Amino acid sequence: MFKQRVITALILAPLALVAVFYLPLVGFAAVLSAAFLLGAWEWSGFCGLAARRIRASYVILTALIMLCWYSLVSFSEPLSSNLLLFSLLLLGAAWWTLAIVLVLTFPNSQTLWATSGVRRALMGWFTLLPAWAALIFIRGMHYDETPFYGAWLICCLLGLVWAADIGGYLVGKPFGRTKLLPKVSPGKTLEGMLGGLVFVLLMVTALLAWLEKTDHSLYWYVAAVLLTVLSVFGDLSESMFKRVAGKKDSGAFLPGHGGILDRIDSLTATAPVFALMLAFLGKQFL
Repeated sequence: MFKQRVITALILAPLALVAVFYLPLVGFAAVLSAAFLLGAWEWSGFCGLAARRIRASYVILTALIMLCWYSLVSFSEPLSSNLLLFSLLLLGAAWWTLAIVLVLTFPNSQTLWATSGVRRALMGWFTLLPAWAALIFIRGMHYDETPFYGAWLICCLLGLVWAADIGGYLVGKPFGRTKLLPKVSPGKTLEGMLGGLVFVLLMVTALLAWLEKTDHSLYWYVAAVLLTVLSVFGDLSESMFKRVAGKKDSGAFLPGHGGILDRIDSLTATAPVFALMLAFLGKQFL
């Protein structure tokens, strides 16, 4: 399993970076949409939907929402003058605030949503759509002046999520003793979360040294801590939905990794908040 996991990661990581850096903005949006629609298919399994036709209907409806949103929103406009996009990102941030509460109070919180497939379907849209829009917005930042500007920002976000994941695994696997939220995810430990946070802070320190930035470094570290905590809860939130649905993995699209949602769960939580940070605090980071 570990060997298969490593091979899949070695294939997927370069492909993801090629898509981020070298596809035109429309091509990036198309590839990203395809990945998130696969995630929507997997989420339909969390909703108690068994018939393939009904699950496909959920995916098609998600695609229509994406298409309508993409046609109505100018992703190159500043967020302050882009009410539709700003509202969706705020919805994403609000949803993750609620999701953290649901995770922390699980299993009691499942009485609010677990018996309703409609509520779980809506939660899927709250999870997927703001993150999808956020990543397109980030990739399109200053695209006309500097085509790779947004690509580097996405690379930073991916690096943070991957550092948190790798650090959590390397520290949590051999040294994890204190269960974080065993009723949600028995494998998650406090030591693993702290290990991931240390890896992220080391990455930020190395990046600041490479960029030779000494001003505003506090903003970088505060943002890194917040996003790392969000990435952990992105993982825990998906674990909560899988537990209620009786699933070990969200799907089987990625050998050794499970499904698409198993790989982008942390990204769905961090992307909307990262986009809001860049839009309104960008000068403090750059």
